Amino acid sequence: MSLTQDILTKTAELSNVDVTYTNTSDFNYIDTLDTDCSAIVMEATVIYFRIKNVPLLLKTGKRLAARMYKIYYNALQEICKSTGGYFSSNSPYSFLMIYPKHNYNVNYVVDIAVKTATLFCTTLRDSIEKHSHLSFSMGIDYGNVLGTKVINNGKFSHIVWFSPDIEKAKTIANECQRPFFVGISGTVYHHLDDSLKKTSKRILGIKKEVDIWNRVSYEYDNIKKHLYQTNFQKSFEEE
Repeated sequence: MSLTQDILTKTAELSNVDVTYTNTSDFNYIDTLDTDCSAIVMEATVIYFRIKNVPLLLKTGKRLAARMYKIYYNALQEICKSTGGYFSSNSPYSFLMIYPKHNYNVNYVVDIAVKTATLFCTTLRDSIEKHSHLSFSMGIDYGNVLGTKVINNGKFSHIVWFSPDIEKAKTIANECQRPFFVGISGTVYHHLDDSLKKTSKRILGIKKEVDIWNRVSYEYDNIKKHLYQTNFQKSFEEE
């Protein structure tokens, strides 16, 4: 059979069946998916992590861009593994970290994002800036995500995720500019506990509660919305 005929046959097969999906919060269910029209759907909080300076680094040298990608990849993969999320390489300069609602609420995920940003800006800063300046941002949104297998070898890295909330998280990450490293949607912000909205600072010797988040306007899908961004720092070692 020719290449063209092979593709036509597979296309016809996929065109004539509906996508079947299972609602779950268990990533292990991915192992049961095939490469046809099967999928999982989960209610989750999504972190879209973008390395902002990779396009510029590619002009300087492909090896430098690859080195920076590997540094971020390995650090984020370990963080996601340790905190119970699902990690996916989304492109040569971005990653997804997905946390099912059943196991982790938005407060937990936002806390992880703030701690991750702090880790890169403090402990890992020297090792990164030895090669290139620190340039990243995270966008966070909440909703239903659909994952489908595209290569049948059981590896999570070969699952493709679809969701308008992923696209919104991507837009928020793109909107965040230094000194802000973490941005969240209005939906996420309004689900946060007060402990993640304010912090105590001494101003002129007086202890006061101040906002952690800075609200800014942005446009998503031709609609004006608000995102909340922060450069607040908190380490993984803190209780």
